[in-house]
Amino acid sequence: MSDFGKWAHVLWVTFRLRCPNCEQGKIFTGLFKHNKVCPVCGVRFEREDGESVGGMYINLSVAELTTVGGFFLADALWHPPFEPHLLFWVIYNVLFITIFYSRSRAMWVGISYLTGGVRKEAEHSDSAAT
Repeated sequence: MSDFGKWAHVLWVTFRLRCPNCEQGKIFTGLFKHNKVCPVCGVRFEREDGESVGGMYINLSVAELTTVGGFFLADALWHPPFEPHLLFWVIYNVLFITIFYSRSRAMWVGISYLTGGVRKEAEHSDSAAT
């Protein structure tokens, strides 16, 4: 599988909220509650506090791109009154960020997995010993 194919596959698996290692375990157990380790294969999803910042960047970037793009596209096509139009996109933005939160965090776990940051504890201690 090519590098692009591997990245696309892992990001798709994590977008579906599954473990990038075994593709079976769930990363999230609720809208905001995530597992620290995979319940199936035992991979630790985050090693240190603050590793989730990348997921927040993904979430906010996608939210702002769709909000700004949608705002200007709707304005150009239908010329709605400004206040209700702005209110719709503010509400959309808040709802999108809330609903997309788990997906963006899981995708960041996938990126971390692809760059070597997500692994089993035994793999970490074996590599540290050598």
